[in-house]
Amino acid sequence: MQDEDGYVTLNIKTQKPALTSVDPASSSLWRVMALILLILCMGMVVGLVALGIMSVTQQNYLQAENEHLSGTLKQLARKFCQDLLQQSGQKESHKCSPCDIHWRYYGDSCYGFFRHNLTWKDSKKYCADVNATLLKITTEDMLQYISSRTGLIRWVGLSRQKSSDVWMWEDGSVPSKHLFTLSGTATENMNCAYFHNGKIHPTFCENKHYLMCERKAGMAKVDQLL
Repeated sequence: MQDEDGYVTLNIKTQKPALTSVDPASSSLWRVMALILLILCMGMVVGLVALGIMSVTQQNYLQAENEHLSGTLKQLARKFCQDLLQQSGQKESHKCSPCDIHWRYYGDSCYGFFRHNLTWKDSKKYCADVNATLLKITTEDMLQYISSRTGLIRWVGLSRQKSSDVWMWEDGSVPSKHLFTLSGTATENMNCAYFHNGKIHPTFCENKHYLMCERKAGMAKVDQLL
């Protein structure tokens, strides 16, 4: 088309892009698939968490079983080793014993019977120097064992600060009244005790007697049992 000045005017119409039609059925399908994928992912996460919990539980169970079996093995080894020592009369230590030479293995402890004439205080120090304490008698079995092992007068770890105080072991515990009572009359300043013929006797701490030391035993040497 030509205008008044002779120019040609172009009549250009802007065309809007055609809208792409979306299939409603296709859109619903994608949503369903996304939901299914989400559920599967959540299921995998839950499954992994459950497997982790089961793994930890199984590991704890196996650890507890191993500790139980280890404890049973230790008890059997200790019993077997002590039977061997008893059969030999403990005249010489068996290789399975966890105690040092000249120490006797009984229960969970090692016992040293020393013929050193010392005061109670010096006896306590002597035991401490060998990583032990003066003997503490807590059971009837131990009382019978000590009675069978020695007939000599020996210090034990029982004392009191003064005559008005109660008798106590080195660890601060009070002796059982059902196990034994102190024989004889504890006069003033008799603040230490010795063992003789199955009984505990009070005496002066400055007296000199033999002594008995006790320390915790290690593990019986299983490889030396045979």
